[in-house]
Amino acid sequence: MTQEEEVVLLDYWASPFGTMARIALVEKGVNFIHKFEDLSNKSPLLLEMNPVHHKIPVLVHKGKSICESNIIIQYIDEIWKNNSPLLPYEPYQRAKARFLVDFINKKVHGSSVKVWMGQIEEQENGKKELVECSKFLEEELGDKLYFGGDVFGFVDIALVPFYNWFIVFKTFANFNTIEIQCPKLVMWGERCLNRDSVSKSLPTSNQVYQAYLDFKKDEVWKDKSPLMPFNPYKRAQARFWADFIDKKVYDSGKRIWATKGEDQEAAKKEFIEYLKLLEGELGDKTYFNGENFGFVDLALIPFYSWFPTFEKFGNFNIEKECPKFVAWANKCIYKDSVSKSLAESNKVYEYVLKMKQHLGLP
Repeated sequence: MTQEEEVVLLDYWASPFGTMARIALVEKGVNFIHKFEDLSNKSPLLLEMNPVHHKIPVLVHKGKSICESNIIIQYIDEIWKNNSPLLPYEPYQRAKARFLVDFINKKVHGSSVKVWMGQIEEQENGKKELVECSKFLEEELGDKLYFGGDVFGFVDIALVPFYNWFIVFKTFANFNTIEIQCPKLVMWGERCLNRDSVSKSLPTSNQVYQAYLDFKKDEVWKDKSPLMPFNPYKRAQARFWADFIDKKVYDSGKRIWATKGEDQEAAKKEFIEYLKLLEGELGDKTYFNGENFGFVDLALIPFYSWFPTFEKFGNFNIEKECPKFVAWANKCIYKDSVSKSLAESNKVYEYVLKMKQHLGLP
């Protein structure tokens, strides 16, 4: 694909409108370059390609930009018209599909935002509105497989990202009535989720729920020392490193005191490699999030209490291998929240001795 022919989608992972564009491209079998935007620090390309609204999604095709999800989907359908038509051929059905998509983008989205962001009364109103919207859409669906009949199309693409939200709403907003009152719409939703174009494009329900928890956490304690970065990309990076710590650092550290010989040497090597990776990520910053003690620091600092134990059993010196890392830890332990919470190193060592005895380890 030449630069003139390339297709680029500027998008944000959690956006239902960006998801619509992704589904349409995958449904049509279009090869495209996917660029996630940091909405708190929008790229020069986004500002250039959507100079009016500076919003995602934006489709860039042959160097020209197409904005707004419903317009993007129709453009995709017209350009790649030989593959899986998304809009009906008959003019009245096309007009009706456009009406339903407009209804979804305004009414369903608006009600979903109330459920997502609202306090108790507003959330309840949002749930009632969503049920009414769902009943209307279920009536439009009737006994058909999809809104366009047997063919997955424009209306399905517009609605299914919100169906993914409905699943999450059941968890935090007790939104269970849709399954009772709109069973056909639920069957339609599950049918859509089984399509490759949908499953490959939608964020998982767990990702959506985590995004909700992060939002609520910031809302409830937003004036209290934020632990996660505001920047969405940096938030994702922080989650990645915390997961890395929970899995890699924990596992290799445990094997240092629980094994002997070659297995222990391999564990020590891995442990130092992981710390060096983290040291590289830390760089010259005070904390992993810059000047602010945060999520990654919280995930990692408890292991510092275990370092003397690892060194005794492994017969090695962590500070010699990773001096910047140890300097970071020494800064952390001067924080009251850390010094008051960390286990004492000698007690960790005593605990490990008891664990080895309990497990029958030499």
